[in-house]
Amino acid sequence: MAYMKFKPLTAELNYTSVVGVDEIEPELAQLIDKSEDIFIVCKATRDLVILTSKRIMILDRKGVRGFRRQIYSIPYGSVSTYSIDIHNFNTAIELITDSGYQLVLTFSKPIPLETMFDIYKYLSNQLLEMQK
Repeated sequence: MAYMKFKPLTAELNYTSVVGVDEIEPELAQLIDKSEDIFIVCKATRDLVILTSKRIMILDRKGVRGFRRQIYSIPYGSVSTYSIDIHNFNTAIELITDSGYQLVLTFSKPIPLETMFDIYKYLSNQLLEMQK
């Protein structure tokens, strides 16, 4: 019997607000290709997640002052399994990549549930387009 161990890609990230594209830092904005369209940008205290038409970008700040940054870029084609988990105070979208990494994006209550369904529907559309 085979069994696969899933490794978390990052610590659990907890996003609390949806922000405009203008709040993306210039150095991070330079990493977004001109052919990519930005769907939504969500912000935690120090971290960002950007859903584009081609990938998921995550800015994970580390350290006391947040000077150390790690930027993840997950193309939609590398996601094999995804789910949405709705609780009273937060909603989590879990993604598992082909290489076995697990990514949990948690969105807290200030973000409305309708927005979460829009994000999930967008991810579903992007992931299913990659299957074709």
